Amino acid sequence: MMIPWEVFKEQLLEFVEDREEPFTFEFLKANCNQPLEDRRFLEALYEFEEDGKIVRLDHHYLSTRVMLRRWIRDRGKPQLISEDISYEPPVPHGLIDQIEELLEERPELGYIDVDEFVRDAVRRLMEQFGKKLKGRSDKESQPSKR
Repeated sequence: MMIPWEVFKEQLLEFVEDREEPFTFEFLKANCNQPLEDRRFLEALYEFEEDGKIVRLDHHYLSTRVMLRRWIRDRGKPQLISEDISYEPPVPHGLIDQIEELLEERPELGYIDVDEFVRDAVRRLMEQFGKKLKGRSDKESQPSKR
């Protein structure tokens, strides 16, 4: 016996809402106790997506409740950055505008774009701090004269 459509949607939403891992249509179909056409499953998923209850990424779905919970849990924690993912610290728009203006006025500087300029500026500043830190540690390691 088939349950009413609205009851099915409520049960399906209940099932997917707290799933921590992304799920696929095939996973739902395999774990459903109701004999239902694929079209009906897809209709329900589409409605959930339209209502903002789930998000679809390629062929995977994740509930917005879980996404929000993850975001709140991870907010404030330092993000681990792997070698294949770069970190881009925020740069104020005013500073970017100034750099763009400088690069337009002084093409002889040889910077291709703002990114290259910022990378070089940070590299030079790190070298400068590195020399100061090295100088400081050299002085600390020398015996004091009394």
